[in-house]
Parts: sequence; C-alpha cells; structure tokens
Amino acid sequence: MTQPNILEQAKKGDPKAISSLLNRLLINQRISAEATLQDNCLLVWLKSHQIPNQTTLVAFMRQSMTKLGASTIKKVKIYAQQVDEDFPCWEAEFDLEYLNTNLEQARTVTSNTHTQTQLQLKQLASLGNVEAITSILNNAFQKQNIKPTKISIVKDTLQILLESAEIPNQSLSTAILRKELVRLKIESIRIVKVYGRELQQEIPAWFQQFEVGVCKLTPVIPVKSAPNTEFLATLRTFKFESIVPLKDVLSDNLYNSNTVRLLLLFGLFPLAVSLIARTSGLGSIAFILGIYYSSIWGVVLYDLLKPTVFSWTTTVKCSFFTVLVGIPILLFLQKVPPFTLLYTAVRQEGIIPQLIGFILGVGVLEESCKALPIYLFLLRTGKLKDPLTSAFYGAMSGLGFAVAEGVGYSYRYAESLVRGQSDFGFYVLINTIRFVSLPLYHAIWAGICGYFIGLAAINPSRQGSIIFIGLTVSAVLHGCYNTFSNSIIGFGILAFSILLFVTYLNRSQQIVSEMEKAEQEGF
Repeated sequence: MTQPNILEQAKKGDPKAISSLLNRLLINQRISAEATLQDNCLLVWLKSHQIPNQTTLVAFMRQSMTKLGASTIKKVKIYAQQVDEDFPCWEAEFDLEYLNTNLEQARTVTSNTHTQTQLQLKQLASLGNVEAITSILNNAFQKQNIKPTKISIVKDTLQILLESAEIPNQSLSTAILRKELVRLKIESIRIVKVYGRELQQEIPAWFQQFEVGVCKLTPVIPVKSAPNTEFLATLRTFKFESIVPLKDVLSDNLYNSNTVRLLLLFGLFPLAVSLIARTSGLGSIAFILGIYYSSIWGVVLYDLLKPTVFSWTTTVKCSFFTVLVGIPILLFLQKVPPFTLLYTAVRQEGIIPQLIGFILGVGVLEESCKALPIYLFLLRTGKLKDPLTSAFYGAMSGLGFAVAEGVGYSYRYAESLVRGQSDFGFYVLINTIRFVSLPLYHAIWAGICGYFIGLAAINPSRQGSIIFIGLTVSAVLHGCYNTFSNSIIGFGILAFSILLFVTYLNRSQQIVSEMEKAEQEGF
C-alpha cells in the first residue's frame, strides 16, 4: 500500500492504516504501535523496551489524531506496555470529537466573521493545539517578515524556530512571543525555547529561553531604536594591539622564518608579474611564470631529497647552464646525423618508428642535456659524495630545461589559438599542464640520471657503465611517455616514473653500501 493510499484509509478510520502511519512516525523512538477500532473508540497499544513517556506520547497522539480528522473515531484509548511484560505500565484516554469539531471549524472558511475565527483559534491554542498556535504566531510576526517555521510541544516546553531573510532580532522576537503567549494562557506550557536563524542556514544564530507567566510585557520597539549595548560593551573589551599586533607583524624575527618567506614569495609573485604583464611580451611572461611554478616544485623536491650538500650558487648554475648552454647544444645536435633521422621518425604514423625516435633521439639528447651540468660541475670536480645530492641538482637542471621548453611551447599554443585550431578551454588546459605538471616529470627524469651519476662517484671503477644505465632509464621513460602521451598508457608511465624515483631514494643507503663494497672489491 502506497503512502497516499495509507493516509486515505487512515482518514476513513482504518485501524491497520493508522497502525502503519504510527509505526512510521514512532520508528526513531523504537516504539511499535498496534491499533483496533471498537464502537468509534480507537484502541492503541504502544510497545517499547523502555517505559514510554506518557506525557509526550499522549500529546503526540492527541496532535496526530486531531490532524488525521477521522470522523468515525470519537475517542482514543492508549495502552503503553513494556516488552516482555503482561500488563500495561500506563493507560490514557481522550475524547476526539470535540477537538475534531473545533479544528474543522478553525480550518474551514465559513460565513463567520474574522473575530469568531480568531476566538476559535485562540480556544484551540489555549488547549495546546500546535496548528492553532502556529496560525496565531504567523499573524503576530507577519509585519516583521518573520516566519515560525517549526513549532513543537515536548512535555511542558514549547519549542519555536523563527526564520527570516535576515537573522531575526532577538529582543523584538522574544517580546512578541511573550506578549502572545501571555494572552493565550496555555496552561500546559511552562517553558518556551526560541531559536532564530537566517533562511537556508542550518545552525540557529541565537537562542532564548523564558518561562510563561503573568508578567509585565516587554515593549515591542523597532530594532533601530533598541541597540544592543551589551554587545558594544563586549567589543570595547578587546585591545587594538591584540587584534592587529603591528609590532609583531613588522618584526625581523618573523621574516627569518623560511616558511614565511615562501608564503610571501608564492603568494605575491604572480601579482607582481601582473603589474608588468601589460608592458612585457609573451616570452617574458612565460619565462617568469615558468620559474614561478618550477620554484614550487623545487621546494617540494628539496624537502623530498634533503641533499647533504646544498648551495644556491650550484642550483642556479645547473639550471641556467642547461638553459643557456645545454639547449643550444641540443638544438645543434638535432641537425646532425643520426639524430636528424631519429627526429624525423617521431613524425611518422607507425608506433615503432615513433618509439625508436622518441627514445634514441628525443630521450637521449634531452636527458644528456640535463645531465651535462651535473657531470661537469660535480662529478668531474670530485664534489659528489652521495646520490641524493646529485639527484637534487639533476632535478634542478630538469626544471630549468622545462622552463625554457615551456616558453617555446607557449608561442605554439598562442598561434594555435589565434588560428582557431584550439579553443580557449584547451588553451588554458594545455598551458597549465605545460607549466605546472610537466616540469615535475622533467625534474624526475633528470633526477634519476643525476642519481646514477652520484652512484658513479661512489663506484668510479664502473663509472661509465653506471652513467649509461642512468641515462638509459631516463631516456626510455621520457621516450615512452612522448610516444603514448595522448593515451592512458602515458598517464601510467608518468605515475611509474614518480614511483621509481621515490623507490631509488628509499633504497639509496642500501645501494650506496653495495657500490662501496663493489669498489673495495675492485668492481
């Protein structure tokens, strides 16, 4: 039986339908209900593992049966029984005919005057009828554009939720409620709890509780003429120095923190670039933004690698050597056989020629270009002592390469956009990938090669072989990604590159021990 059919049958006085509705309403209280009808009297058995609260359930049943308005039911008897007990723990009854008659009169628009309707509502409200109380309070708050959205009675407590487009004024709302409730003289209500909140907000902005009684009414005055002096007095207790500690903000100690410096750099750098953007060309802006994003990855990689020996001079030297010397050498070698043939192969349609061209051509040349400053400035000078340091500087060289490459690609993307070959969405996406994501992978592949150069410093007797292995691993990963960059395979290659690099770092102590042992044994 569907919900509308159950409700329709319940209004006709069907005890099974009434039982079904009651069980749905009481399921959260873990109370089961069973109803029967005898001589216009509804018998309701309520069962629970704990003794049901009599006051709450009688009020609930009175309200529910009044709302139902079943004309065949004149009286309701309630029997509350604890599970596994043979006799009811309490029972109660009330006449329904009088309540239904008055409620129907209050709901039906007749020829009675407005005054008679209000008297009927007031009479029902004085008996604790929630619908009548709601109707009266809606009229009382109508001018203030405040709506009592939820009203309930629990034992001797009336709970009211007030909502408005703005947070309802607490003093004004409480005064109106106190005035109306004193006039209604609801004997069953002793305490009133009021909650005020803004529309579409879940948490009330304020709460007020008071007792109902014959007392002097709080005058209802406009909000503007009733300032909250207590709130203003509380605000005055705060000192300006505590809220805005200028001395601490401008102190030298604050700026000695590397974390603060990084926050200022990464937070303000793009805004500083925007100040010169109108007077700079595309290449300059792309180069500056490339340095910005690569610097972020540089901080991440420094924290990951924790190089034993760190020098700003060496970091800048490795990065700019790759940009100013390594890339020109790379561009020259691309025109020298056999690299000319290998670079031509990457533009063919077959996967095999592309794979060979990307690995032996693009991969070998670009990874050699990034590894060159590590070999010249660290390995040949004998400054390398561990693979983590060389991996870090290799990664910095890779970031420098990525910045320079990003500038070149930014021109291609701009031309593609101008010619209508790509839309704005793709232009934003491809630039984000080029400047944010790809620098990390250039750094990781160069870091892997740099890692093996560091191992070669520990095991010089096998130096050539170790460097060859590192260059091969980097070139293969680089070339495979370029070949499958437009498919899910390329995504997997990038993920594998990160995991392989981190694995090398985690096993560095073990591998260093093996290399030292091999060197001692003459291998």
